Amino acid sequence: MEYTCIYQSGNRKQAWQSEIRLLHQDGCSFEAEINGRGTYFHVIVGKHRYGNYICIPNHDIGCELSDYSDIFWNRERLSQHLKKVDATTVAYGLVHLKEL
Repeated sequence: MEYTCIYQSGNRKQAWQSEIRLLHQDGCSFEAEINGRGTYFHVIVGKHRYGNYICIPNHDIGCELSDYSDIFWNRERLSQHLKKVDATTVAYGLVHLKEL
């Protein structure tokens, strides 16, 4: 599934196309591939007792998430580990997980 990402920094606004492909779904967890701006992310997303989490093994990243639809919070959390544009690509992709 293709989707549009939007990142704004001050007066500068960027938009680009990305793609998410579901690899596996098992109850409350998802495994997917996200591609955007030339970067590939293998993501494993799910729920634990206190909320949601994401692991991105090919980037050695793991952290907590808000609801999958909360682009702002998830982008801010992911940007502690990734470049802002990459965090934006992943955060926008998470919104579409339940549609796949």
